[in-house]
Amino acid sequence: MTEKVKLGSIGVGWWAGVLATALEAGGQGELVSCYSRTAEKRDEFADQYGCSSAGSLEELLGDPSVEGVIIATSHTSHRELVEAAAAAGKHIFIEKPLTLGTEDGSACVAAAAAAGVALQVGHQRRRSAANRRIRHMIEAGDLGDLEALEAHLSIPSAARFPAEAWRWNPEESPLGSMTSLGVHHLDSMMYLAGPVRSVYAQARPGRQNDVEEMTVLVLEFQSGALGTLLTSFYTPTLSRLAVFGTQGAAYSESDGTVLRVQTLDQKAAEEVELEPSDPLVEQLVEFASVVRGQASPEIDGAAGLAVVAILEAAVESSKTGRSVAVGGSG
Repeated sequence: MTEKVKLGSIGVGWWAGVLATALEAGGQGELVSCYSRTAEKRDEFADQYGCSSAGSLEELLGDPSVEGVIIATSHTSHRELVEAAAAAGKHIFIEKPLTLGTEDGSACVAAAAAAGVALQVGHQRRRSAANRRIRHMIEAGDLGDLEALEAHLSIPSAARFPAEAWRWNPEESPLGSMTSLGVHHLDSMMYLAGPVRSVYAQARPGRQNDVEEMTVLVLEFQSGALGTLLTSFYTPTLSRLAVFGTQGAAYSESDGTVLRVQTLDQKAAEEVELEPSDPLVEQLVEFASVVRGQASPEIDGAAGLAVVAILEAAVESSKTGRSVAVGGSG
């Protein structure tokens, strides 16, 4: 790839900046434009990342130099923005979750397909060095038949984001941090164990605001394996995912940078050396190749929709108190 892929950022918040930095580090793409509704924030972002500040969404999408867009906005805006970008013929990278419901998610997938543009979803954690190695171990039969998965992803954002942040809006964050954080591990768990058949959700109501403080999911995979996932905005930072099989167990820890493996005859797990990786950079390098027609997105619209289906079922379960079958994950 000789010329960098030219992209526009829709959204200029904190995470848009993280993605812009990763894009620059990958060396295969560059931001040439950005847009948000707040002119001051938009101009600050443009100055920081060396791109132009579009005065409207239509201006950014109508710019012939923009080959694709990175969408990093509030969840409820995703469908409208994906449909607009697809109609403009722009390839789309969208931060997870794809949407908050399967109807909107299906509409996004259909819009991209009808326009002939790529749709890639930002579930970068499956790309971690530990998760990649565990996937290889599973495929090689090293862990035997999978019995269970155990995951936890929490970051104490309650101490970091202001009260007016969209994360504290229950319409944007159903089940609290499950929408912003937990869905990462949902994608990784399906990457390792396959589709989910049903989900049971229980959440602790919020005491500081209207979003749940802690959410726990119990998952039944189509393979028969079981899983649990805990997530919170209020507890110390923790990102780990464990896989237990009939021949051994593997523990992805420290956000996938550390791997420990345990066989049946071992009393404790032993650390395994890993090659360092940067999942954020890797996914944007891949997106540049996707825009150039040299690759297909690993985490495409269908994969993003499978996560949305679990989230949708989990929300229903939390309301009804019953296990709910997951649609669209097969």
